Amino acid sequence: MRLGERFWRLWWATALSSTGDGLVGMVALPLLALTMTRSAVLIAGVTAANRASAALAALPAGLLTDRRDRRSLMAASELLPGLVLGGLVVAMSLRAADLAMVYVAAVVVAVCEVTYRLALQAVFPDVVASREQLAVGNGRLMSADAAGEQVIGPAVGGFLFSAAQRLPFLADAVSFVASAVLVRTSVPAAPSEAAPNPSEPVGDAAGPPSVAQPAHDGKARPAPSAHRSKPTWRDDLRTGFRVFNSNLSLKLLAGAVSAGSFNQSMVIALVVIYGRHVLSLSSTGYGAFLAGAAVLGVVGLFFGGAAQRRLGASGVVIAGSLACGLSYLGMSVAGLAWLAALAFGLQELGTAVINVGSVTTRQQIIPKQLFGRVGSVHRLFVQTAAPAGAIVGGIVADAWGVRSAFLVAGALELVLIGLLTPALRRNLPGVAVASQPAPAT
Repeated sequence: MRLGERFWRLWWATALSSTGDGLVGMVALPLLALTMTRSAVLIAGVTAANRASAALAALPAGLLTDRRDRRSLMAASELLPGLVLGGLVVAMSLRAADLAMVYVAAVVVAVCEVTYRLALQAVFPDVVASREQLAVGNGRLMSADAAGEQVIGPAVGGFLFSAAQRLPFLADAVSFVASAVLVRTSVPAAPSEAAPNPSEPVGDAAGPPSVAQPAHDGKARPAPSAHRSKPTWRDDLRTGFRVFNSNLSLKLLAGAVSAGSFNQSMVIALVVIYGRHVLSLSSTGYGAFLAGAAVLGVVGLFFGGAAQRRLGASGVVIAGSLACGLSYLGMSVAGLAWLAALAFGLQELGTAVINVGSVTTRQQIIPKQLFGRVGSVHRLFVQTAAPAGAIVGGIVADAWGVRSAFLVAGALELVLIGLLTPALRRNLPGVAVASQPAPAT
C-alpha cells in the first residue's frame, strides 16, 4: 500500500531537519566544546545537559501534545532552535561565543526535539493511510532521520567546521526553518484539533461519574460550563502515569530502552574524544567516522518494520541490545579507525531496530488521545537515564580512560538485557505484531 503524499512531505521535513541536527548535534557542538576545554567531564557535560533537559521537558511536552494543535506545536519546535542557533552564529562571528552558549544551544535543541518527537509520534497514525502501515512508515521516516542526522550531517559537518566553525550552525538554522514550512503542509490539522480533549475516558483514564455527559430532558437550557468538567494539567499528568503504570508491556519496554540509553550515552558523550585523541582523526575524518558508522543504522531503520513483523517487539529489543553491547566492547579494543567505525556501526544498527519496535508498539497500544501524556512518561525514564550515563562515562574516562568507559558500557548492556530477556519474551510479543487484529469493542 502506498504511504501517501502527506507522508512523503513529512519525510522530507524530517530529512532536512535531521541533516541539520547531524551537522551540529553530532559534530559541531562537541567539536566546538573541544576547542574550549580539555576536560572529559565538561565535554561529556554537553551531552548530559542535552539529555537532562530532554528528560525535564518530557512531561510538559506530553501535556502540550494532548492539549494543543500538534501541527502548530511541531512547527514552533522547529523554528525556536533555528533562532537560537542563528544567535550562536552571530556570537561566533563577533568572537563572543563561550562554553555556556554551547550548553544553552544543546538544551534548547533538546527541549524542542522532544516536543517535536512526541507530537510527531502522536499524529503519525493520521499521516499514513492505515494502521497496518505504521511499522513500515516508522521505519521509512526513521531511516530518513538517521540518514540525515548520522550520515549526511556528520560527513558534511566535519568538513564545514574545518572550513569555518560557524558554517554548520548556520546550515542547521536554515534547515529548521525549511522543515517548519514542510510540517505545515504535511501534518493534517483536523486530527490535531480533535485530539486535545483529554477528558475523554479511556480504560484506566476514565474520569469520575461527575464528568459524564449531562442528561438531556428536552428543555432548552445552556450546557454546563466547560470549565467545570475540563481536567487540570495535574489531572492529565496523573492520567499519563496511571495508564503507563497499569500496562506491564509499557513498563518493560521503558526499562529496556532506558538501560540502553544509559549505556549508549556513556559512549556518545565521549566519542568525540575517542575519535580526535584516541584514533587521531581530523575534524573531517571524525565526521566521516560517524557517517560511516551510521550507514548500518540507516539500514536497520529502513528494514526495522520487517524485522519487527518477523521477531515481534521483544525480539527486536533483545537483538538490538545485544548488538549494542557487543559494539561497545569492540570499540574498547579497536585500534584501527575502520574497525572502530564498524564496531560503532553495530551500535547504530541495534539502536535502529530497537527504536522502530519501541515506537510502533507504543503507537499500537496507547490510545491516540492519551499518546502525548503516556508517551512522555516513557520518554521521562529514557531521557533521565541518558544524562546519568553521560556523567558516569565522563567520570570513568577521566579516571581510567575512554576505552575503559566503553568497556563498562558494553558489559552493563549485556548484563541488563540478560536479566530483562525472560520478562520481555513473556509480555511483549503479543502486542507488538503489526498484523494482529484489534480487539472487538
